[in-house]
Amino acid sequence: MGLFEEYKNHPDKDVRERANNWGAAIGLQNVDGLSVSEFLIQLARQQIEGEITMDEVTQRLNEHYEHSKPYSSTYEIIPPNSEMIQKMKEENELRRPKMYEQDSAI
Repeated sequence: MGLFEEYKNHPDKDVRERANNWGAAIGLQNVDGLSVSEFLIQLARQQIEGEITMDEVTQRLNEHYEHSKPYSSTYEIIPPNSEMIQKMKEENELRRPKMYEQDSAI
């Protein structure tokens, strides 16, 4: 049984959609050879079931990884508006300023 399969035939369309979205996002991580933690899977289940919002998922991930280094050996699906993404972007801009100059000109 695949991840979130129990929601495949759920009567609530929104629950099915959230489960499909999480399944796709985690599947994309798997394609890249990355795996997510049980912590993230539990957050995903809570969001799928409507117990928490995506903003709360983002907040809990930020709190959980607040003291983590941006580049560690374990990865999660990091929300695009998270502090960690901002730190990574800033570090990349410092390392490759010419690349980012080109992007801003587009």
